[in-house]
Amino acid sequence: MARRIYLAVFGGLLLLAIGHTERAEAQAGDVLQLVNQVRAEYGLPPLAHNSALAAAAQGHANFISSAGVYSHYGVNGSTWQDRAEAAGYPGWAGENLVGGTSLTPQQGVTWWRNSATHFSNMLNPRWTEAGVGLSVGNGQNFYVMVFGTQNEGPPPREEQQVVDVPFIVAPIQLAAPNPDGSIVHTVLEGHTFWAIAARYEVSLADLYLFNGLTADSVLNPGDKLTIRLADGQPPPPTPTPPATHRVREGESLWVIAAYYKTDLATLLWLNGLSQDAVVHPGNEVKVRLLPGEEPPPTPTPQLTHIVKSGDTAWAIALRYGLTLEQLAAFNNIAPDTILQIGQELLVRPPTPTPEPTPTTTPTLTAAPADLGAAALSAVQPTPSPRATPIAIAANTLPEPAPTNWQTIFSIGALIVGVGLIAVAGIAIMVLWRKDT
Repeated sequence: MARRIYLAVFGGLLLLAIGHTERAEAQAGDVLQLVNQVRAEYGLPPLAHNSALAAAAQGHANFISSAGVYSHYGVNGSTWQDRAEAAGYPGWAGENLVGGTSLTPQQGVTWWRNSATHFSNMLNPRWTEAGVGLSVGNGQNFYVMVFGTQNEGPPPREEQQVVDVPFIVAPIQLAAPNPDGSIVHTVLEGHTFWAIAARYEVSLADLYLFNGLTADSVLNPGDKLTIRLADGQPPPPTPTPPATHRVREGESLWVIAAYYKTDLATLLWLNGLSQDAVVHPGNEVKVRLLPGEEPPPTPTPQLTHIVKSGDTAWAIALRYGLTLEQLAAFNNIAPDTILQIGQELLVRPPTPTPEPTPTTTPTLTAAPADLGAAALSAVQPTPSPRATPIAIAANTLPEPAPTNWQTIFSIGALIVGVGLIAVAGIAIMVLWRKDT
């Protein structure tokens, strides 16, 4: 009997573990799908699932959930690049992570969308594949997503920079709606705008708007934040968007363009920047023209791109507003060609080579009879000493001269007349001899 009980308990635990694993895998798949939806909003190709990156993500999710620490540094101080290499991934890697009480995949992706650094990773055109890990610990769900692009090898050590400040993830309990339908959240120690917006599944822009705040505002424990307006309450007027943006830590030009609902090409044009420009915290970036402001001159379009470490054909095509097929056609390469560092690629249609002017064969024109030999030679090419005479076009014959029938008849009549005279003469001579 005891053995049966042990077997039943063991079987139940096994089924529970299997069910938990399946749910975790499904939620990890949901995260990848949600991130691909965000990328699709900005015209980016979807990220493919990669098992090595998923293994690296799962390993780090297990680590941070057991420690309850929100950090990109893992076991023995490892970085995401170290973990991707250890999992057997051949290339560059990046990482997003998030954790929270009962945090759903949608809430996690919303959190990343509200964070400049994490949003930049989601929109990075260099990434082509990813893997997601999920682990539960300390009453919180921890999601880790490792991005990657395959290359000949990992980036140099000096380029593997991790900007990270470890901190404990503060639990956020949802506030119940008030009788008028409004929801107000009380800020506790460790709460951030990003985490609050993600937990309530609201946009960061609405959170700022409903509370008359900006991205530079500071939260303090005890602050009251309106999450949802009362039923029937009109929202505050949307403030006029600024003309410039001060770059914050982790922001890229891609992220700034997306935040202000413009495209990267317009942002570069407004600021006179090249495709490879890098912005730093504190830089002022123009995001729109003021009324009456003169637009900057249109820059000369860049014709070529030099392949750098980490570049992919997808990323290069996207950067210059091309399809992968167009980029391949401009450079006479296959779409899946492996690019080499330092390779120069055309990013604009190649300038057509001017075709040589065809040499025309001079047409022989009959010269009037009164021009003489000198005039005739002027309209005919003079052959070289060893050249053969100018030939008539192949498969053609010279046209015969027109027949002069009047001349023929005159000659015939003359011949007939002479013959008749001769016959008459002979007849006269014969008769004359007979008479004599």
